[in-house]
Amino acid sequence: MSGGEPEDGLPVWRLNQILLILQLRLESIMNDPDRESGIPVSWSVLHMYSTTQLAKLVAIKRGCDVELAAMIAAFHDVYSYHTGKWEDHGKLAKSYIIEIVSEYNDVWGNQLGLITGDEVKQIVKAIKDHSDKERVAKDRYAELLKDVDCLDSYLHGFEPTGSHLERVSRVFAELGFSKDENNFVL
Repeated sequence: MSGGEPEDGLPVWRLNQILLILQLRLESIMNDPDRESGIPVSWSVLHMYSTTQLAKLVAIKRGCDVELAAMIAAFHDVYSYHTGKWEDHGKLAKSYIIEIVSEYNDVWGNQLGLITGDEVKQIVKAIKDHSDKERVAKDRYAELLKDVDCLDSYLHGFEPTGSHLERVSRVFAELGFSKDENNFVL
């Protein structure tokens, strides 16, 4: 192939199974009357998938592990997905991540590859840090997640301000877009 085109598909089979587990869990709480969030589960599903796809693109651009970055994005609001609560959701996600990774490893790990303890630590670390969009994290996966989370909100029609706008503008410039008066353009 020429022009830097990928020759093989991305190695994301573990990610695809994690997304399936998350999807099934979200479907099971779709109409849960005890869920406290004003945000519908359907929005959570959309956000989970779109941040996951954006994370892949940004990870490719930044030379990060694509599947790991995408798993981080898939898991990043897992606490809120399950509880409907947003306060400290990144810091409270660890037990849900471990539970879902254990389920994946038990069912699919031997066939598709285990999600390792080091990968879980990286996932938890990035997610724990992602809500503080003003602070630049030392961890590149936490920064990637913060950027992708802001970009996804923008692409869903939310107007970015402050550090969110800075992140969206920076990622768009990184991806080769520029801003005219009204919009981002190639």
